[in-house]
Amino acid sequence: MISILPKDYREKDPRQLLYHFPNMPIVKYAKMMQRYSFNHALAVAEDVAHKNGYILIPYDCMHWQRKQRFVDRRVKIGRKSFFMMKDHELTRSERSKLEDYLRELEVG
Repeated sequence: MISILPKDYREKDPRQLLYHFPNMPIVKYAKMMQRYSFNHALAVAEDVAHKNGYILIPYDCMHWQRKQRFVDRRVKIGRKSFFMMKDHELTRSERSKLEDYLRELEVG
């Protein structure tokens, strides 16, 4: 199945950093926790989607008319939205946008 999670997000768990580094700047720690919490929620949503036979597609990868048709399959995590779609339901442009999104995720 296609995964839209960063590959190393589980290795960078910041929850114990504050105990080991009590003088860590709180803003830096808050940003790290926010990123980790988002990725953790995304992992749970992706796991549920995969168990139901869907893949998660980012909001930016879909055409606005198709977004309106699949409102009932929308998953909102934080401020970002994702759609649960079957692999055969993707159009060519959605598939190419998803591949670009995955390449961008790998790079940085």
